[in-house]
Amino acid sequence: MAVLSITDQLTSLEVAKRSGFSQDSRRIIEELNAYNELLLDAPIVEANEGTVDSHLVRTAIPHGQLRGYNQGVGKGSSQTKTIKDVISNIEIYSTVDKQLIDESAHPKELMQSEQNAFIEGLSQDITDQLIYGNHENDVRETNGLAIRRKSTGTYCISMGGSNSGHLTSIYLIKWGMDKARIIYPRGAKNAGVEYNYLGEQTVSDGSGGEYQAYRAHYRIARGLSVGHEASIIRLCNIDPTAANIGNTLAEKIVQVMPLLARGAGTVSIACNSVIKGLFNIAAINKSNVLLPREDPWGNEVLQIGNARIRECPSILLTEATVS
Repeated sequence: MAVLSITDQLTSLEVAKRSGFSQDSRRIIEELNAYNELLLDAPIVEANEGTVDSHLVRTAIPHGQLRGYNQGVGKGSSQTKTIKDVISNIEIYSTVDKQLIDESAHPKELMQSEQNAFIEGLSQDITDQLIYGNHENDVRETNGLAIRRKSTGTYCISMGGSNSGHLTSIYLIKWGMDKARIIYPRGAKNAGVEYNYLGEQTVSDGSGGEYQAYRAHYRIARGLSVGHEASIIRLCNIDPTAANIGNTLAEKIVQVMPLLARGAGTVSIACNSVIKGLFNIAAINKSNVLLPREDPWGNEVLQIGNARIRECPSILLTEATVS
């Protein structure tokens, strides 16, 4: 098994192991990562201003000048701008008929199955936010990857697909404490993941009737914070039906990967299951580029260079053309 890098040691799974989280919260974090591979590589940290993470992004760096004898040089300064990233707060209550559970042959297993369904749904909800969240449209949302790379340019590269409404994207993400990272509310218990079993309660059936039920409350509060502009590259306008698209994408990733921010960090390639399947096919003939390896937790993962391909179900196959 590979040695954990500094970034790997700050992922939610590793933090949960070392930080005395409740058993329920640890299990929920494990299930969240199982349902969505993208969360496996992402470091997680408290927001520095409650539910907002405020940080400086450098927009220009100073440069020196050549100096000759008896000549002076000009002054230099760097330029920065302040970015404020917010957190999406997602909550839900589960209500299960007490009699249904009590009269089951396996009540614990039935309750666990019910809980798993809620966790899977919450995993999809929070990852939808990390991909497509748009704070300008809804102040309750974090800004996801797509809105940060909404127009083609240096870090948003079109793959030429023109069938609008039937396209998809891939994201290259450089995770790190000064790059892309997941944030949770400052002071929140269990890194923003909460589960509270509320016990037996009398509830309404919506038609005026009442019955006894077991209730629980779930909460996940997460956001995306990006401290370096070159932490995210989007390959957009991908037509999954295009000829030889798996090989084409692998070659493009190799070409653009040097554009990612330099320095320490983990690189993820986020894609949906269809694109991941195309990479698997391409790996048969491109073993020098796409290689199956083990990640630091012993999971087999396809890699391009040191970048781990992670399946993210939230990335749609119905995206409009990005221009």
